[in-house]
Amino acid sequence: MTIAIPTKNLSREDWLKLRQSGIGGSDISAIMGENPYKTAYDLYHKKVAEVVAEQMSEPAYWGTILEDVVAKEYAKRNNCEVVALDCMIRHSQYEFAIANIDRAVGNEVTIKDGVLIADKLLEIKTASEYMKDKWGDEQSDQVPTHYNLQCQWYMGITGIETCDLALLLGGNKYRQYTIKFDPELFAMMIDVAKDFWENNVLAGVEPTPTTLANAKHKYAKALPDSTLELSENDDDNIAIIDRYIELKDQAKQLDNEIEHAQIELINLIGENENLAVGGEIVLTYKTSKGREMFDKKGCLNAYPELADRFNQFTKTAKPTRTLKIK
Repeated sequence: MTIAIPTKNLSREDWLKLRQSGIGGSDISAIMGENPYKTAYDLYHKKVAEVVAEQMSEPAYWGTILEDVVAKEYAKRNNCEVVALDCMIRHSQYEFAIANIDRAVGNEVTIKDGVLIADKLLEIKTASEYMKDKWGDEQSDQVPTHYNLQCQWYMGITGIETCDLALLLGGNKYRQYTIKFDPELFAMMIDVAKDFWENNVLAGVEPTPTTLANAKHKYAKALPDSTLELSENDDDNIAIIDRYIELKDQAKQLDNEIEHAQIELINLIGENENLAVGGEIVLTYKTSKGREMFDKKGCLNAYPELADRFNQFTKTAKPTRTLKIK
């Protein structure tokens, strides 16, 4: 059983607030650690922050504009009806599980007593030509993991066991994939999502950072003159320290080797711009234009009366922390 929530007349801000009320198809992969663009830590802050109707990014804008074009092409190639749903679907048992489905497929698509009735689901994607290696053979189920998880999430919520994925690649290549429902995977996703929703979002507890950017964001400031004392018997944490020191030493050695290799290559290429092997250019060593820099000190020496003007436009960057080995 599901709950269908009308979205047709919602403002963008109200629609974003509705999305914030649960875990959607583009969210679940972040919680599972399979999203290339955001982490569970990022998602947590999206869910608890005040909703602001920001302007769409360029890729998101064109993805939205082209969605209907790709949907019509899918309908044409598959000789079927596709229907855009003016609602969000929420799982009745797991109310944090929500679905914003691109299209439903079938000749008699309808929502009856909150339940979506359709032959298939349809998700529509646009991707750069540079991403083509992330996609498998057409008509297979070999799609990027975060898209597979999105389809599984929607199928699990709606109870519809097939989801086609129509892809416009590079703006001029149409591909189509079919994903079948995996109930064991969906059960695992529900468990992970439930834990995140209850023990992080509702509890107001940040997930543990899993990227350097997240870790620096969480611990942006240090308590003055504070020290974390570890016992000499704390083998696990001491092993983390030893591993970091070891890797830093390896990186320094590798940097030295790279520098030596660069010296040898520069001596080899000499005054030439290109280095070719068998007629194919493998390296270039070209002269780039020098970077233009503003000499503030020199300017103020020549025009001291401008000092106050410069001070008006001088900004101080946010303080940062540096990890150093003693």
